[in-house]
Amino acid sequence: MMATSTPQRRKLRVGPGRLLPFGCSEGTGGGVNFSLHAPTAEGATLLVEGFAPLHLEQPRNRTAGAWHCEVLFPSAPAGIRYCWVLDQPPAPPKAAAEGEEPSGLLAPPKQTITKHILDPCARVLDSPGAEAWNRRGGPAGKYAPSAVIPDFQKPMAFDWEDVEAPGLELKDLVIYEAHVRGFTKHPDSRVECWEQQAGTFLGFMQKIPHLLKLGINCVELLPIFEFDETACPRQHPKTGENLCNYWGYSTVSFFTPMQRFSARLGSGGGGGGGRGEDRAAKVCAAAVEFKTLVRELHRHGIEVVLDVVFNHTGEGSWGESNWHSLSAVAESHYYLMSQGHHTNYTGCGNTVNANNPLCTEWILDCVRYWALEMRVDGFRFDLAASLLRGQDGQISPDPLLVRRLANDPLLAHVKFIAEPWDCSWPDGYLVGSFPSGGGEQHRFAEWNGKFRDTVRRFIKGDEGVNLKGDFASRICGSADLYKEGGRGPCHSINFITAHDGFTLRDLVSFHKKMNSNNAEESGDDNNISWNCGEEGESVNPEVLSLRERQMRNFMSALFLAAGTPMLICGDEYGRSQGGNNNTWCQDVENWFSWDACKAEEQGLVRFCRLLIALRKSHSELFAREDYERNITWNHDNWEDTYNFLSFILEMPQPKGPVGGLSDTASTAVGSPESVIGESVGGSTCAASPSPHRQGNGVSTPRSPGIIAESDSSTSRVSQDSRVTRASRPSVRRSSAYRPPSLLVAFNAGHLAHPCHLPTGHTWYRLVDTHLEAPMDICESDEEAQIIAGDSYLMTPYSCVVLKSMSAPEDVFFYGGVAECGREGEIEEELRRVASRGLEAELLADGGYQDATGGGEAAVPFPSTWAASRTPPRCSDRPLGA
Repeated sequence: MMATSTPQRRKLRVGPGRLLPFGCSEGTGGGVNFSLHAPTAEGATLLVEGFAPLHLEQPRNRTAGAWHCEVLFPSAPAGIRYCWVLDQPPAPPKAAAEGEEPSGLLAPPKQTITKHILDPCARVLDSPGAEAWNRRGGPAGKYAPSAVIPDFQKPMAFDWEDVEAPGLELKDLVIYEAHVRGFTKHPDSRVECWEQQAGTFLGFMQKIPHLLKLGINCVELLPIFEFDETACPRQHPKTGENLCNYWGYSTVSFFTPMQRFSARLGSGGGGGGGRGEDRAAKVCAAAVEFKTLVRELHRHGIEVVLDVVFNHTGEGSWGESNWHSLSAVAESHYYLMSQGHHTNYTGCGNTVNANNPLCTEWILDCVRYWALEMRVDGFRFDLAASLLRGQDGQISPDPLLVRRLANDPLLAHVKFIAEPWDCSWPDGYLVGSFPSGGGEQHRFAEWNGKFRDTVRRFIKGDEGVNLKGDFASRICGSADLYKEGGRGPCHSINFITAHDGFTLRDLVSFHKKMNSNNAEESGDDNNISWNCGEEGESVNPEVLSLRERQMRNFMSALFLAAGTPMLICGDEYGRSQGGNNNTWCQDVENWFSWDACKAEEQGLVRFCRLLIALRKSHSELFAREDYERNITWNHDNWEDTYNFLSFILEMPQPKGPVGGLSDTASTAVGSPESVIGESVGGSTCAASPSPHRQGNGVSTPRSPGIIAESDSSTSRVSQDSRVTRASRPSVRRSSAYRPPSLLVAFNAGHLAHPCHLPTGHTWYRLVDTHLEAPMDICESDEEAQIIAGDSYLMTPYSCVVLKSMSAPEDVFFYGGVAECGREGEIEEELRRVASRGLEAELLADGGYQDATGGGEAAVPFPSTWAASRTPPRCSDRPLGA
């Protein structure tokens, strides 16, 4: 916290200021405007570093419950710290805690609250940069940040280089959940200037080629608002090192990018010490670096979703009171109270009173700031059910906050994702029923926890009378959850793993959590996991083989399901946390290992990359806004508790003439016959297939030709199915053309199981998770093997994908940016961006340029227009001596 006394305290010139915007902003009279909405405060004092206290007066500095003033500084104020002190009325007596007797004492009389209050709308803090991560003690003592007057010109002059947001549809997203620090902090990340940039926004930016190669087009960043990573009082039981608040779900300052994710800020922070350009540059370093990351992600077609925590704050966590903000401003307005005590619907205490009008407006201002100024594409609301609670703590069917967010015209382009539960059961579990906000379109997608749980149970082989049907519903987009409310499959954010819980590797390696390193009892005991025969690390080849197969099976269920898939960072190579399913306080255990990822480049990483490409190539089947797919179930025994499921998806018929065929095209495949089984899901979609583009993991059509049969030599695979590799003369589409179909089958049990192959199709094998790489998934359709016969024998715990196709334009190459030869070029360019100075990211002259039309005649004003007026002058009388 900033010092309150100096050898000589200078006086400032102070004007009335204005109500809006809240926080610290440029004044209209050439000064700096300060505004704090504190409706219960009966007096307010603004403390500015190095100057005498400014005691504000009513009504001059008071409007609609806010205290405000405009301050003229003798020199550039960027980097000067400030805070508020308020006179609050006495708080009502608290109800006696359980087991205590009422004291009967009267509330204390009104007095000045000497807490130094952190501006809830501060854009910059004086907390240090990346090199001070989890640093304790020292001259600064405990974490106690102050707000800092920003350099108003530099952030506004950021050069976006005419890069626009990708503007992707929700249905087309492939989401990648990642932590900024963990993505590049490992020494093997080898980012440019590793000591300064590892674990920062600039470090993350340098790994964009990896995301492109995978086919990721949206990153969901764990909290990047300023948080106190030192807010964890425990030590690692083995190393004795301080644990940390790694995930960051305890926000300190909601308008400020996390300072320890800034490479240029340094250990001294953004305020105090130093003057001139160096100080001004540091003040805006974190914001400029975050904007740089957003710009470069957008440049390469990747959207940015922020994981935001408005359900509670970090204020008062672990009983500490080093800093104060919302509770000292207007506690009952910002926090959900019950008989004078904070409520706990979040598991972390101090639940935010999100539907109080004052709090709603503050949250809305914050979301607008990140969406409009920082150009973020969407928000994932943590424990969003708590944001629906009214003053009585009950879930509201039409909460103010959701209605305001959904209908705000400035946020019409923004994606909203709800984690539709909180820590209150059962009223806080709202999967499939999160409110719409009353708009014409349902704006909120949901983390589908039922998808996660059902897929885990099915793939690991649990038995249940309804499990097969539930799994089918999840694979088909969870219509039972979303259709009735007017939403589509895309509103289901499908995931197998997330930051809280087992990683994919640990899901198939551990039956029980291994959280002793947290020095606490934490984490869910119900993980729906299976260790495949041995707990933890194993050298048993059969166990290891089954684990590899199960990871591929989970990935197949994720990316071959209708809905919007989300992959957690590191699952693409099988990252392990040693069985810890709640690594909120661990640092090193969360780091992405780039050497381990490289070692799996031709294994699990390859499978993940090609599976995403396969999904994108057939987006009409999986990336959907409605449930009208042509699906046929390839089995009829729904009562059987054995976990076998098979279905066929047929691509929609294209509209209009077909062009772009190879000159070598010749005869067509014979007329199709109907597939067997019960058809569900509605009629065939009439829309044309989307064009296939090379780059970013999207497939490129080839024309190798297709034949229905072949006499070529056969080879035997382990499940004794007969496959044929044939040379394929090209064909031309005729009136008998049949759109391609995909047959997907899961054998999630301990027995070999035949999968029926309907007649009237020639089936090519694209995926068999039982086979070892590179046979587990094809690089392209032209490498696919023809499957002869009327069935395919599936080995235990495996997934297969077969494709029928009859024209060359139906053949795809599942390549990514690496195959385009641009991976190295992009990486080199991003390293260059990361190594240049902060000023290089800003427009010259603050972005101002000469207006056009300078040679034209002046436009005459109508005589009725009033003459321009000079702006009001600030008072010559200083406030506060």
